[in-house]
Amino acid sequence: MLEFIKSNMYSIVVILLVIIGLLFLYKRGNIDLVRKIILSLVVKAEKALGSGTGELKYAMVVENVYRVLPFVLTLLISKKELDRMIENAVDYMKEYLRRKEGNVDLLGYDNEYNCMNVFKIN
Repeated sequence: MLEFIKSNMYSIVVILLVIIGLLFLYKRGNIDLVRKIILSLVVKAEKALGSGTGELKYAMVVENVYRVLPFVLTLLISKKELDRMIENAVDYMKEYLRRKEGNVDLLGYDNEYNCMNVFKIN
């Protein structure tokens, strides 16, 4: 077996680089979908748990992200990157609600994010 690996090292390296490149392209092509899913989950967590429950909402979003995303994407997205995307989604939601100047609550926000709600979360 070791002899096979030594004699085909160049081919093995090329195949591994191609696989890594394809995984990178797959992740890059789906990052917008992931952001939309995270925004949807952030809104659901805010509606379900209300204010003052930041840690619970964060845990709910992370748990649901790992439930709904394809397994390959969960492997390709680091914890730090996931944290950043959740924070961006929270900031976006807060900014959206602030711009509406109290004319909308999270119940009214449903219409804004339904187009992004790709997966049904219970």
